[in-house]
Amino acid sequence: MSSAWKILVLSAFLSLPPFTQSAAATNWDELSADQQNALGELRDDWDQLEPAQQERLMNGAERWAGMSPEQKQRARERFSRWQELSPEERQELRQKFARYKDLSPDRQAKIRENVKRFRNLPPEQRQKLRERWESMTPEQRQAAIERIQEMDPQKRARMRERWENMTEEERNEARERRKTRNSFAPE
Repeated sequence: MSSAWKILVLSAFLSLPPFTQSAAATNWDELSADQQNALGELRDDWDQLEPAQQERLMNGAERWAGMSPEQKQRARERFSRWQELSPEERQELRQKFARYKDLSPDRQAKIRENVKRFRNLPPEQRQKLRERWESMTPEQRQAAIERIQEMDPQKRARMRERWENMTEEERNEARERRKTRNSFAPE
């Protein structure tokens, strides 16, 4: 099975709720040329697919046709990483995605903004943040999230700007001050 086909199938299955039902099955001849091209490997089995599965695949084929070569390459890379995950890791990601979809549009936008900001950081800084996060206990992570969420948005923006303007040495000093302050905090 080609990687493009695998990506298409994965995106189709992950994009819609599992039990969405179409009014009726779609005949192969009703598909657009782009859809038939993308779904060609399914031609012989098309009639045996559930209508909801056909619909997901048709939607995925349309999205695939509208992608730039760069987007298709990123999709192939993501699918490759997906295939390397264990079934447990895949299930965990599905659950996280479901929780994300349940968030308000504003909260989703904030998360997308934070992810974008994280991706724009230099690789070394991203790695340091990952290592710091991974070294925290679940309780420390939750406390950090709560502190940030409770913070006034203007104060949070000022802190972010101040942090981004610091040198690495200044950041390390701030981290040490924070550790010292936290070591005296009551449990």
